[in-house]
Amino acid sequence: MRKTSLVAFLLVAVALSLALVPKGFATENNAASQLLGTWQITHRPVNGAGEPCPFLPESIEFFKNQTLVMSNLPGRPLPYKTELTAAEKQSFEARSAGYRGKSLLIVKPIPQMDWTSTPMVYIYAVTKDGLTLIVDGWEPSSFKRVK
Repeated sequence: MRKTSLVAFLLVAVALSLALVPKGFATENNAASQLLGTWQITHRPVNGAGEPCPFLPESIEFFKNQTLVMSNLPGRPLPYKTELTAAEKQSFEARSAGYRGKSLLIVKPIPQMDWTSTPMVYIYAVTKDGLTLIVDGWEPSSFKRVK
């Protein structure tokens, strides 16, 4: 009887863990998987003098290994993340009130740099074929998926 109960308990435990693990991974990587591919800018914000935002590339390519390449920094794969820890969120929100409650894409220009030290912080929103990036203090930019 004990052996049957133990086997039943173990089967239930394994079934629950298998059911929960993929959901956790899917949620965690959902934003990153939506970004995969190459994006071309369709709207570049300008300042009052008509000068374009210097912090946005003409194109960005996102890879499965959580790196990206920007056309303004060719050949330099840069680490990025969209799933921030509570401490990272708090750090960026302290830097700018505009980041509060927003989805952030952060990029490390120097791979050894601490995530909270990066100057490359973008508010982002992604749809099937559209990416919006906002640099703090600028109007939104738009990108379209090209592949």
